[in-house]
Parts: sequence; C-alpha cells; structure tokens
Amino acid sequence: MASITPQEVEAHQLWLQSGGTEGSQVDETGLDLSGADLAGLNLSRGQFVGTVFDGADLVGTDFSGADFSGATFEGADLSGADLRGADLGGVTLSGANLSGANLTGADLSGARMVGCNLSHADFTDADLIAADLTNSLQTRIILTGAKLNDTQGLE
Repeated sequence: MASITPQEVEAHQLWLQSGGTEGSQVDETGLDLSGADLAGLNLSRGQFVGTVFDGADLVGTDFSGADFSGATFEGADLSGADLRGADLGGVTLSGANLSGANLTGADLSGARMVGCNLSHADFTDADLIAADLTNSLQTRIILTGAKLNDTQGLE
C-alpha cells in the first residue's frame, strides 16, 4: 500500500513554513493512496490531481487549498478534515465520511457524493453546482452562501 513518506511530509512542512523558498510541495498526482493512513497531517496546498484515496484514513487532515481535480475518495474517512478552499471539482466521494469536515469555499462542482455522511459538514460559500448528494446523511450541514444550482439529492 502506497503512502506519503515522512520525508515528503517534512519537506512539505518546510515548504509551507518558508513560503515556498525551501523544501518541496507535496505532489502525489496520479498515485494510488488507497487505504493510506494520513490522519492529522498538514498537507495544505498539496497537489493530488487524479490521486486515489479510496478507503484512506484522512481524519482531521489539513487539505486546505489543495488540488484534488479528478481524485477519488470512495469510502474514505475525511471526518473533521480541513478542506477550506480545496479544488474538489468532479471528484468521487461516494460512501465517504465527511462528518464535521470544513469545506468552506471549496469547489465541489460536479462532485459525486452519493451515500456520504455529511452530518455537521460546513459548506459555507462552497460551489456545489451540479454535485450529487443522493442518499447522503445531511444532518445539520451548513450551506450558508453555497452555490446550489442543479445540485441533486439535497434534503
């Protein structure tokens, strides 16, 4: 099972702290991180285009500002994750746990979130245009200012 190495995490932390002048930005574009344990890591502003996170443990992970274009998170646990401002346009999150996740300002346009646990998730100012939330648990989700044109499955 692939994962992000401690060295990559350390280099990314240095990159974040130095404003990009030292270290290196984490870039896992196109990798298969199915089942990986990345819980609680700071991977903000990382590149995860087309990355597979199916069944991964991403509880409390900081993914703010990250690019997930074309990624999949089927059955992943993103409870309490920080996804503020992340690009999740067109991603597949079917069966994922997003309970308590912060998705403020995230782009979820066209995202497939069928059967997700969205309880207590914060979608303030998020773009949910044409997203599919069919059969998702939507207890106490926050949709203040969210773009909801053509969103399917909203309760």
